[in-house]
Amino acid sequence: MAWYCDILLFVGIIFSFADPITDILTLVGFYRADHKTWFGVGLMFVILPCLAYPLIRYSIRKKCAEAIICGCHPFSASFARLQGFLYRASSVSASDQDLESQVEDTLKQIDYAVLLESVLEAAPQFILQLYAMSVQEEPVQTIQEISLSVSFFSITWAFTSADERLHDNLKLAVKNKVGLFVIYLFLLSSRLFAVCYFIVSYKWWIIVVLLLHSLVIEIAGMFWLGLRWEWQQCGSEGFLPAQLNFCVCWLRDDVSFHTQIRKRETQTTKLKIIHLLSNILYVTENFAMILFYYKSEHSNARYSLPVTVCVCLFSVIGAIMRVFHLRYYFGESSGLLGGLCCCFDGY
Repeated sequence: MAWYCDILLFVGIIFSFADPITDILTLVGFYRADHKTWFGVGLMFVILPCLAYPLIRYSIRKKCAEAIICGCHPFSASFARLQGFLYRASSVSASDQDLESQVEDTLKQIDYAVLLESVLEAAPQFILQLYAMSVQEEPVQTIQEISLSVSFFSITWAFTSADERLHDNLKLAVKNKVGLFVIYLFLLSSRLFAVCYFIVSYKWWIIVVLLLHSLVIEIAGMFWLGLRWEWQQCGSEGFLPAQLNFCVCWLRDDVSFHTQIRKRETQTTKLKIIHLLSNILYVTENFAMILFYYKSEHSNARYSLPVTVCVCLFSVIGAIMRVFHLRYYFGESSGLLGGLCCCFDGY
């Protein structure tokens, strides 16, 4: 592992604990201000990762009791990062192969846990808090601003780490990781703001939009690419990518995240095309959601036009950067697209 991994793990630990703490404090503020609906929705998304994370831990460690004890609380991803940091510190002076394998398993678990937490907890909390700040009559509290910033940083960090796992065979340099982080700053900010302000105008209709998006992604992956999950071959490992894809597809910009690609040039070509089309779909959806908001009766606030312009601009910039970034890797490694397996070893 590179020298900076310990620093990244330590910073990740701080934000992993800060994110749920600030979210819980914000929910306490909602409850005291008598915003019971916001409190209920926020509490649901605090509890949701507690139900999903034990599946992640069990699929990797195969220990049921440990998965339940260590996964059924809001700080499951935080303690996973802390465990990885301690294992990493222990392995510096040790040459035990079993310990090195345990460290690698823990780091893999961290990537999955943090990604799942960011999608099931941090992203919904970000949308909820931004929505509350946009429509509430009372002044915005400092804890809301802190929680919003911490949640967004956690989401961006988690998706960058997930791409590192996807590109594990390429061993991304620091500049490439920074580039991924910047790309996700544009992509995630445009997506989250578009979803939030669509909710301001059309409330629960966002569920229909996201379900349609997921349906398009699944149809494209299963029928156009001609792929399916083969449970007899993947076994229990196939459940983990399927679960993660179901959770993250509304935020990610490509459909190659969940597909089990066979090493055929036709599949490689199709995947390049479908990745480009999925970015176009991603940008189109953001444009549609934010323009529906801008044309609605709720867009009289002074920030409506700046938000609309920023969402449209960031969507285009992020999608272009994403396409060129992945095409760069497509050109560098001919086996990259053919190497995707059930455990996310590549695109």
